[in-house]
Amino acid sequence: MSDVKPMVVDLGGGRFSIGTVLFDSKSRTITIPAEVNMREGAVEYMLVGSKGKVHESVFTTQAQAQDIHFAALLLKVKPAADLGPENSAATVRRECAAVITVEWDRNGPPEKFFLNETVNLIDPSTKVVSATLPPGAWLYNGSRIEADGVFAATRSASIISIIRDDDALLNNPGATRDNDEIHTPNAAKLPQKGHPVRIILQLK
Repeated sequence: MSDVKPMVVDLGGGRFSIGTVLFDSKSRTITIPAEVNMREGAVEYMLVGSKGKVHESVFTTQAQAQDIHFAALLLKVKPAADLGPENSAATVRRECAAVITVEWDRNGPPEKFFLNETVNLIDPSTKVVSATLPPGAWLYNGSRIEADGVFAATRSASIISIIRDDDALLNNPGATRDNDEIHTPNAAKLPQKGHPVRIILQLK
């Protein structure tokens, strides 16, 4: 990642902002403004930047990957060194675990779901839904520095990945992560395309 540190603005009460990203040192949460990008079709990502793989992501954001990562480091996240063995689930240690929810405003209390609930698992041959993505904490792996010194998540704009991707900041640790044909948006748990949402990382 660049040696230039993002500007942190103190909002008071343990709350801070870095660009469009908000984080809270007391609740250990990071809030990322985003919008619904896909309600159907095969997806490989939960969240990417606007210059990322938007053709296969449920949500998109204008937030910068390096700002999210810097907030996570300030909250003492210890990124996982690797993503674990292929074709099996990874163990998520407490120091690199994030429970992720998505919420949006409506009349009355905000609508809120765990992020996994917004993705269905399907049989690729029949397109029949078998379940939603299993619940649990997501793996904060923190991306990587490429050979030319560029932070990979900044270059790829990959933030939260369903499919194994060490360029992304966070990865799905579940056993389905090595199959890129079985994940689709769960439209029943999503507002319309373009609707603003908030992606909230609750760090352990």
